[in-house]
Amino acid sequence: MIPSLEEFYSTVPRPGEIFLVWMGQAGFLMRNSRGKVLGTDLYLSNLSEIQDGNKRLMMPVAKSSELSLDLLCVSHHHTDHLDVLSIPDWIGNGTHVVCDRESCAIAREKGWDMDLFTGMAPGDVYEADGYRVEAVEAYHGDAAKQAVGYLIQTEGMTVYFTGDTSWQKDLLSYAVEQDIDLLLPPINGEYGNMGERDAAEMAGAVKAKLTIPCHFWTFARHYGSPYDFIQEMKVNYPDCPFYVMCQGEMIRYSGRTDHGILYGRGVSAEYADGADPLSYVCGTDADCGLSLPHQSAGDL
Repeated sequence: MIPSLEEFYSTVPRPGEIFLVWMGQAGFLMRNSRGKVLGTDLYLSNLSEIQDGNKRLMMPVAKSSELSLDLLCVSHHHTDHLDVLSIPDWIGNGTHVVCDRESCAIAREKGWDMDLFTGMAPGDVYEADGYRVEAVEAYHGDAAKQAVGYLIQTEGMTVYFTGDTSWQKDLLSYAVEQDIDLLLPPINGEYGNMGERDAAEMAGAVKAKLTIPCHFWTFARHYGSPYDFIQEMKVNYPDCPFYVMCQGEMIRYSGRTDHGILYGRGVSAEYADGADPLSYVCGTDADCGLSLPHQSAGDL
């Protein structure tokens, strides 16, 4: 297990704080102060290559058997979101899965224990382990008509995991108008998803305390340039904090305006000229509630 995941599992966040690890593609791990772990759209196998011919360009940062989950949120049934090769490892240990209705039907066809699955449509809510998960609208085209996003509330914060969706302000208005602490949008611009410009525009509309882009660099056919996203944010939405994670990286996040101490990754000789490291990391001089654990690029 990589060091960031070792820290993620060995340390419990303080009240009012979460740990977040980007697992690649649209996959995140989140841990709250109860020590409970929630995952989103974790893709850790080679299922997409087997079924669709989409070979991984970025290797998974962990084996599914290495992860312990209390709750898994699946936004839709595509192979890089509903990883049917990995899910048996988790449900075999009692992980509960909340998912769109189409993914729920696939689980039923596979003969999995349906007591561990809750089908979700926009407006449905599931609560457990200090998390409140509400399904919200998403639009991923005709190939995933029942796709959803999720508003995840824990530690007094709201995380908006958009799932795979295009940027449609009217359709997504309910989620966009919430008080969002952490926004997690795709930027790959493929299969109808938001690209860098749309994701930045969404960030400007949501005005989250922090935006972290995802869903890029996994497959050759996927686009998604974090650099282009950064430029869009700096030029068009300079007051909206953002951060680009690397695969396997862990951050501590509080969302509070009185907590933004950075340490470890990102605070180095690069800032010897007196530049504010928070400005570098978040794209603005606002306090975005982000802390970085001690680790180097070689740890990941």
